[in-house]
Amino acid sequence: MRSLKGRLILSFLGVALITVLVVSALIRLTSGQSLMNMVVDEQTAYLEEMTQSYYINNGTLDGFFDYYSQTFQRKPDDSQQPWEPNKPLSGQEPRGIHGLVDTEYKALIPTFGIEPGQIVPSGKLLDLHPIKVDNETIAYVIPDKKFQFQLNAEEQLFLKRTNLAIGLAALSGIILAVGVGFFLANQILKPVRRLTKASQALANGELQQQVPVTSNDELGQLTLTFNKMSADLFQADQQRKRLTADITHDLSTPLQIISGYVEMLDSGETALTPQRIEIIKTEIEHLRRLVGDLSTLTQVEAGGLEIQIQTANPCELLKRVYQAYEPIATKQGVKLELDVPDMISRIAIDEGRMLQVLKNLVENALRYTGHNGMIRLSAIEDTLVRLIVEDNGSGIEAEDLPYVFDRFYRADKARSGNSGKMGLGLAICKALVTAQGGTIKAESNGKNQGTKIIITFAGEK
Repeated sequence: MRSLKGRLILSFLGVALITVLVVSALIRLTSGQSLMNMVVDEQTAYLEEMTQSYYINNGTLDGFFDYYSQTFQRKPDDSQQPWEPNKPLSGQEPRGIHGLVDTEYKALIPTFGIEPGQIVPSGKLLDLHPIKVDNETIAYVIPDKKFQFQLNAEEQLFLKRTNLAIGLAALSGIILAVGVGFFLANQILKPVRRLTKASQALANGELQQQVPVTSNDELGQLTLTFNKMSADLFQADQQRKRLTADITHDLSTPLQIISGYVEMLDSGETALTPQRIEIIKTEIEHLRRLVGDLSTLTQVEAGGLEIQIQTANPCELLKRVYQAYEPIATKQGVKLELDVPDMISRIAIDEGRMLQVLKNLVENALRYTGHNGMIRLSAIEDTLVRLIVEDNGSGIEAEDLPYVFDRFYRADKARSGNSGKMGLGLAICKALVTAQGGTIKAESNGKNQGTKIIITFAGEK
């Protein structure tokens, strides 16, 4: 019973068995009582009709016992000791009836062993059923509500057949419950088996697992969650592989260059010249910048980077960035534009860190914007203040757009290296903006459609 299928089948069987047993027991108990009630009601109605007929014909109940003795006929199986016509009835009582009394509670037939004409004690006058003629009560039947009688042979046979039918129905219900249990257990466990198989494949390193969603219930939600987890793991694995390749390339290239010059100098094959020293210094700076980017990102994400918040004019920041990079853009053949309003709300930021963010974004735009391209720095204000760095360069594919701010992510896989920019620039920008209470997002219509980076802050009132 360790399997879920076995436990489900046992649960269905248990519920069905308890239900069948309870229903069967209730029907069995109530069927016997209902049958006895029917006997009591039938005998009461028969005696009531006989009494009314005698009273209507005679205007009194005097002499009713003689009439009753001569006319009361019973079938041989209506009682254990059938009454016979013209036989004295003293000491005998019909089934389901204790007796009959008049309005003065005198026995009209033998009642509780009391002879006709004698008064029946009040303690025995329970559950009286009145007999009326023209809305006038003429007598009372005393029914046997405690069912102190036995059923005859035909009634007992009927009850046995009823109990047998109940037993067969209960057995059929149990068998049907087992069959339905097997069917439902298989239906419920189908998505569980698919999830188990996919989980085992995932554990064996096959990360791209997608299980079909066949319902909107809890299992359907679990399947959706599993599919998302599998996709995220696959994406993370792909990023890890790209990270390994990027780290290998970005670290090995300057190290190989530096190592090559050191070996040549050590062997005396070449002389140390200012030009070669500059090359070595450039590669060392390459390594230093890479390590610095990693350190900055780690500090920001760990909350260990010092942030000094003060109010600043965002347009002034954009102007300073424009002045710093306009000559560089012109030299590269890229047009750098500045579009800022005359009046705009101040924002609460760390001015130095925000300049670092904007410079990173402009450098990134210059890297991916070709000759005769355009980069625009702008600011707008609606309910919030938005700083925008927009270019018409290589753009970002829709599949890459959600991941551009992830560390080590590079949308253009062919651009390996690039002066130590190992996919950390946008990750650092997002971390710094978030640390200052702002948000940053990227928009692009696709490849070669340009990119827009939007930084949003709440303006100071």
